[in-house]
Amino acid sequence: MSNDTKKSLEEINEVSRQLLSRMLAIHRDSKTQPQVLDLDISEEQSANKENKKSAELTELTQKRQILITKLFKESTAENLNTESDLLQKMIALDSELTANAKLSKQAITAQVIKIKKSKKVTKSYQKY
Repeated sequence: MSNDTKKSLEEINEVSRQLLSRMLAIHRDSKTQPQVLDLDISEEQSANKENKKSAELTELTQKRQILITKLFKESTAENLNTESDLLQKMIALDSELTANAKLSKQAITAQVIKIKKSKKVTKSYQKY
């Protein structure tokens, strides 16, 4: 059973690294790409691309959650203790994911506020 625990922890850590990598890439792309519409890319294409990225994040998150739930249902405390290094790595990755999610949420909130402000300015100019 300990070998199964080790394999499960390794798989969880791999999925966690993939999820963290995707989140960092999305965050990096949102900072490097200007928020101006590109002439070559329509709004629909851009929305489809964002939906695909979002779906991928959701899929990885669900997969990770299922693996973690399965690990703790099927493993004993003794088996988990024998793989404490992998368990600590999983905890560290979880902390990184949580911190990155908070940063992403703050960035999205800032973008929404910026868009709302620009819409207000546009409306006020249209009055005159």
